[in-house]
Amino acid sequence: MKRGRGLVPDAAVGRISEIPLEALRARGIAGVIFDLDNTLVPYRTDEVPSDVQAWVAAFRRSGLRGAVVSNANFRRAATLARHFGWPAIGGLPKPNPCRLVRAMRAMHTTPATTALVGDQLFTDVLPGNWLGLYTILVEPMDRREFVTTRLMRWLERVVGRDRLVRCTRAPD
Repeated sequence: MKRGRGLVPDAAVGRISEIPLEALRARGIAGVIFDLDNTLVPYRTDEVPSDVQAWVAAFRRSGLRGAVVSNANFRRAATLARHFGWPAIGGLPKPNPCRLVRAMRAMHTTPATTALVGDQLFTDVLPGNWLGLYTILVEPMDRREFVTTRLMRWLERVVGRDRLVRCTRAPD
């Protein structure tokens, strides 16, 4: 784990479409693991917002590899991942890092060449930091969320998500 990082992401942005692809490449990133709900698509929808569609198209043209690791229904996650041209990795739910390791194997990347993009501190940033990935926190796309996610949001407020985000810079 990156010493002292815990719940602190390496970068924070409002939406996935704000992540500069050239900054990822400059950091040596070859593959990105994506959370699904409220990161790539709003919770419980299969509609990809137009800015995300455009960003993913540019992402694919850039030569970067992607994979989806989500606690959402696996069939739905796999269908959306196929839409993006990426594998969906199932197994034990996050924050267990095993699926992140499997995603890196599928993309042929290492922790040093992998970024993780997600909207939650406990299920995205924390396991990514455990493994030494470059972690990027996005703001959730929608206020609607699964009941356990709402509980995690409460815990995020308790640990000071806003303060953690304020001390985190955008990817350069």
